[in-house]
Amino acid sequence: MTTVVIMMVWLVALAVSLPLLVVTVQCVLAMLPGRSLPRGERDSIGVLIPAHNEAGAIQRTVQNIREQMLADDRLLVIADNCSDNTAPLAGEAGAEVIERNDPDRRGKGFALDAGIRALAGSPPGTVIIVDADCQVGSDALDRLARSVTATGRPVQARYLMRMPADSSPESAVSVFAFLVKNWVRARAMQRLNLPILLTGTGMAFPWTVIEKAPLASGEIVEDLALGLLLTRRGSAPSFCEEAHVWSELPVGAAAAIEQRTRWEHGYLACMIREIPRLLRDAVVRLKPHLALVAIDLMVPPLSLLAIVSLLGWAITGALFIWAGTSAPFWILTTIGFAAVLSILMAYFRFGKHIVSVESLRRTPGYVLGKLGIYRRLFGRRQTHWVRTQREAERHGEGEL
Repeated sequence: MTTVVIMMVWLVALAVSLPLLVVTVQCVLAMLPGRSLPRGERDSIGVLIPAHNEAGAIQRTVQNIREQMLADDRLLVIADNCSDNTAPLAGEAGAEVIERNDPDRRGKGFALDAGIRALAGSPPGTVIIVDADCQVGSDALDRLARSVTATGRPVQARYLMRMPADSSPESAVSVFAFLVKNWVRARAMQRLNLPILLTGTGMAFPWTVIEKAPLASGEIVEDLALGLLLTRRGSAPSFCEEAHVWSELPVGAAAAIEQRTRWEHGYLACMIREIPRLLRDAVVRLKPHLALVAIDLMVPPLSLLAIVSLLGWAITGALFIWAGTSAPFWILTTIGFAAVLSILMAYFRFGKHIVSVESLRRTPGYVLGKLGIYRRLFGRRQTHWVRTQREAERHGEGEL
């Protein structure tokens, strides 16, 4: 019995240590000079903006994008099952608009599929997807389009979150966790010339790739699933750090929890489904980079990783006290300390101008606040797309 328990504790230690080690290596690699993508000719661009009840933000987003467009470019807003005036406001701001009403097939994937079909009559060379609440940095469209032309592959912009003016200190921790995932870890993967994970907005695709993609689905992390599918098909996404896209965190505790629940439940479900496929394809097709993508995908959201690490540390510590077996405890302790140190290094390199040191003191509270999200995985797991409230709506803008 003791042998079985020791083996199980060793498995716990190794299972927790692997994602911690991945984060550690990625944070260290991100400190090295970045690896820029080559830039080719600028092809024509079709920008798709899926929008559901985005009257408060759509005009600002359309105007922001139009400033970077050339004569041959197109900007298409897909007003998906809207009950407000998103569609007329987008048209007034200068976008082409498709109104889509299909309550049984609602969500971003279905909206993007409608947008691709609308572009098919006169397809652009590059399709760029931008969420309706996002702002696109100067020259981002040009950088993305030129990188797509040069590589012939999908390209992901650097997508970060900003805090609303009156946000809670815990929001700063969320912003930093988002930064680690979307910037630090993506920069490390790009440094190794490995595929990265798509993040939902600021995504650019060659027309020949996106036209064949199965977009019409109710997948709640459609960006992540799409990127992994394209990676397995041989069109792995790259990271363009110089192209910047950002949006604000949702306002209010309820809206923030709703967004985090949707994304994290979807991410964990995608991990369970996709990791075996990637590992299988890595072996069967002799594609070792797919195994590395699977290992990258094994890293759960940082808050869940912290919870699991503390639990693993307690389990290995208990074995140390009970049976005198110290190796699992010290291995996990060492790797855990290295992970914390590397994340702090990443903070001072990439995040200190975005998140204050004082805000980082709220990390334990932020992590504990996620327990409710993970508890729902075993009961009311979120399996459908929902929209989160924006700052403009909080102040009554864009209402009917």
